[in-house]
Amino acid sequence: MIRPTFVCGLIAVAAVATASAEDFPLTFRTIPAKDVMSFPGGSGNIGSLQTAKPTKLKNEPKTTSRHPLYGECRDMATGAALVYRLDESKGDGKGYDRLIVDMNQNGDLTDDPVIQRAVLPGERQTVSPEQLLFGPIQAPADKAVAGGRPIYFARVYIYNRQLLGMGQEAQNMFIGQLMLKAGWYLDTTVELNGRKTKVGVFDGDSNLRLGDVSQPQTYTSGAEKSWYFRPGDFLLVDADGSGKFENDLFQSEAYPFGPILYLGGMAYKVALTPDCKSLRVAPWTGLLAEVALQPHGDQVKYLTLAWEGTSGNWQLIRPAVTNGKIMVPPGNYRLYACSLVGSGGSRDQVMVSGMQRIPQTPVSIAAGKANTLDCGGPLQIQVTATKAGAETRGLLAEDSSRASGNAETTLSINANFAGSGGEIYSTFLKGDRFQSNPPKPTFSIVQAGGKTVATGNLEFG
Repeated sequence: MIRPTFVCGLIAVAAVATASAEDFPLTFRTIPAKDVMSFPGGSGNIGSLQTAKPTKLKNEPKTTSRHPLYGECRDMATGAALVYRLDESKGDGKGYDRLIVDMNQNGDLTDDPVIQRAVLPGERQTVSPEQLLFGPIQAPADKAVAGGRPIYFARVYIYNRQLLGMGQEAQNMFIGQLMLKAGWYLDTTVELNGRKTKVGVFDGDSNLRLGDVSQPQTYTSGAEKSWYFRPGDFLLVDADGSGKFENDLFQSEAYPFGPILYLGGMAYKVALTPDCKSLRVAPWTGLLAEVALQPHGDQVKYLTLAWEGTSGNWQLIRPAVTNGKIMVPPGNYRLYACSLVGSGGSRDQVMVSGMQRIPQTPVSIAAGKANTLDCGGPLQIQVTATKAGAETRGLLAEDSSRASGNAETTLSINANFAGSGGEIYSTFLKGDRFQSNPPKPTFSIVQAGGKTVATGNLEFG
């Protein structure tokens, strides 16, 4: 029988503490059900919902629904899986209201508790897709960490209920998905150089283990290669001093878990002690190289880089940006994400956030030399127009003319906002605390003679 184990080991790069290292005791905290899905630190572990049973499922209680739904949330690092089942206690078609998750990972759902729906005050039931919240789901009692017993919540989405009546044909069809997210975290108050900062550790990939560093995944579509970083754990930083960890579209208080964390603009080594009861913090004693962000580094608010380790593995770091410059350990880097803030008063400011999903040639950064990194503005609008299956770049006058004469012709227009490092910006917010959307950009299709044949709006994202 395989049981989940919390692994709270020191990160390899930060394993050797210096004389100035200090251990800050961690406190176990739980997250209210109403806040768990909006808590900073990613979206958790996501699995699909199907009528087919997972191969790892060995035993289960008798079902009430004719169409129970199954799936598994897989630990990408170890291959282990958390099997789960949704059932309808009131009968087929009456609504999914019972969830069982194989938290002890033995393939047997008969020794795991049945989890009820968590109905939130003022929550409205959506018709499509159905959204259901289940929890709390407790980890096994012997997996207590820092004096508390970890709990999780599951957000269920039902997209294709109509497929359930297809019988055997629906076995491998996608019915919906389940998003498992931690409802707990550890936190402490770190006092360095006379400054106190609340720092936390969050099980971002919801795999019953702390200390996971996000790992890259590369995939190919046609001739284009892309990459993204699989979910890992997060270090939380109360950057605005509000006394709590807050979420936003820019993940401004959630930092990728790893050996380096920037507090107050300074770099520190960080690691969990082996018993997960303390966070070990020490000044970064290795070399740091200065990098100038160009051409408009003063607009860069947040920056996430992929850093190549000595063994060729890549990991994410979030360096502090000060006056358009960053300080990072020497090595090879790729731009991964960037957020910009435009000038103006608090109500007029605009923040945009973009990602670089195409792995670029690494930039070599060395201490003692003039290093630069391209990112941010000016943003270039890249327009693609597709008509009748034939793709053309730009809006050609002759295409517009023919389109106006053919009522059945569809012209699909897509616009990307590309930064100086090739990153594509898809999140746009404005105003005080960046909580509102700016006006949608408009476009016009004009013939060669100057006649406007169509106008419209482009959707953000």
